[in-house]
Amino acid sequence: MTLFSVLALGGLLSGAPALAQQAALPADTARAAASPAPDTDPKPDFFGYVGVYYGYDFNNPASLTRPGFIYSENLHNQIAVNIALLGARYQSERVRGTFAIQTGTYPDANYAAEPQIFKNIYEAWGGVKLAPNLWLDAGIFLSHIGLEGPISRDDLTLTRSIMADNSPYYEAGAKLTFDNGKKWLFSGLVLNGWQTIRDRNQNMALGTQVQFRPSEKWLLNSSTFVGEGRNEPDSVGRRLRYFHDFYVTGNLSEKWKLAAALDAGWEEKAQGRGYNHWHGGALIVRRRLGHKTGVVGRAEYYHDRAGVLTSTAVGGLRTGGYSLGFDYNPVTRVILRLEGKQFRAPDAVFVQDKQLQRTNTALTGLLGLTF
Repeated sequence: MTLFSVLALGGLLSGAPALAQQAALPADTARAAASPAPDTDPKPDFFGYVGVYYGYDFNNPASLTRPGFIYSENLHNQIAVNIALLGARYQSERVRGTFAIQTGTYPDANYAAEPQIFKNIYEAWGGVKLAPNLWLDAGIFLSHIGLEGPISRDDLTLTRSIMADNSPYYEAGAKLTFDNGKKWLFSGLVLNGWQTIRDRNQNMALGTQVQFRPSEKWLLNSSTFVGEGRNEPDSVGRRLRYFHDFYVTGNLSEKWKLAAALDAGWEEKAQGRGYNHWHGGALIVRRRLGHKTGVVGRAEYYHDRAGVLTSTAVGGLRTGGYSLGFDYNPVTRVILRLEGKQFRAPDAVFVQDKQLQRTNTALTGLLGLTF
């Protein structure tokens, strides 16, 4: 699907009432909104988002791209669209679903391994209620893993952490979800693989998700993945991947928000000779300054010595990082964000003027529009 197709669909939808997409954690995207009365047939809700950014990497990469483990807002010294999407949601008493298309540098980078026909699909799934609080959904949907999603507007920080950029943003498969709308959510998933739409082998993957809300202010999430980690033909050999993601979010007050996440993964080595291990963590704190402004800070680390997910010139990646951002909402549907971020590694893994350095610093600005 080309950018022309996206714009053409936008013209067709322009006659329908546009509603702002509700900000939600990635795991909550498929959750039902308030159910309408059983005797009504609700109309779909149309939505859209455009995120335009400018990023400057002070290592001045000749490739005009950020380091290879960064997939969102990843171009250097250019004004670019990270993601632009148009879609529709449907929700009734027994049926629900979402279809949305996308374009931008995020799908260019993150969907590079997918066939062209799938690269512009953001979500395409349908669901049916099997029993009270029990839904079966199938198709292409946002990942059940991780605190951060592909849309900057919905995240506490402008850019994503390394652990978010290197765990699934999207999945293809089916999931069974029990959600009583109060304290607990349970999901079981059967997936094509690790962030895979077009599967190239016969090995399915399994996933789970458990969410607990001890109060309106706190959310605890545990997500797992077990299955083929690399979308390679069966003749190449199977390497199982085991992964666990945990995060907690808290609204400490009207002004303070907190989020913390931990990831850990293991993957079989070639010929089954043990396992490669990686792990990461992030802590994010946001302070609201006024009705329209706020500041947010993040500290993170990522250790993938074997380069399972983050390959570098020395094999793998070991780095820490921190960022500081400023947010401004001039009007309801617009967000302006500015963020400075630096990575520091014990090994020289960042390229600067054809030399390897231990640090990488970048400044990113974003304008996000919801309609």
